[in-house]
Amino acid sequence: MGKRFLGLPILASLVLLAFSACVKEPKPEPLPPLATGPFEPRLKQGWQVHAVSYQGNMPNPFDTTTTAQFQGEAYDVSGEFTFEDRNDSALAHYSIDFTADLLAGMVPVHYMNFGDGIWTYDSISKTIWFYAYPDTLEFIVDYDADTLQLWHSNVIIDYPAMNITLPTRMDIELRK
Repeated sequence: MGKRFLGLPILASLVLLAFSACVKEPKPEPLPPLATGPFEPRLKQGWQVHAVSYQGNMPNPFDTTTTAQFQGEAYDVSGEFTFEDRNDSALAHYSIDFTADLLAGMVPVHYMNFGDGIWTYDSISKTIWFYAYPDTLEFIVDYDADTLQLWHSNVIIDYPAMNITLPTRMDIELRK
């Protein structure tokens, strides 16, 4: 009888463990339908930076003979993109601001970029260029919906804690 009593708690533990392993993670929100019609009028309605993810390679601070990959979701994210036409010029104001943890145990890096300048869009390559002297930003439009924009760009992030600059792919989610 004592052996059966011991087996019952073990069996119950295994059932709970199996049940917890089968718990499904919540599904991500489905993307809204793709927009129709010209891109530029939709773009000029203004967009808020909602989320930023990043990825890249850097010198490994723990083993200088190798490189380390970093990727993650930024936090303390803010920013905006606004567009207007004035005197036959396509003007833009942009700001992107976030904090990123590149590798565990390292100082977080703060990225901020903002500017006012002109912009242009190439519908064939789905590329937006922002010219704000001395910077030029280039974003590829990966998804275009009436309420959601997904863009990516290759940017340089300064990392003063290591006195290096890091080529980084930055994906941004913009919402109205």
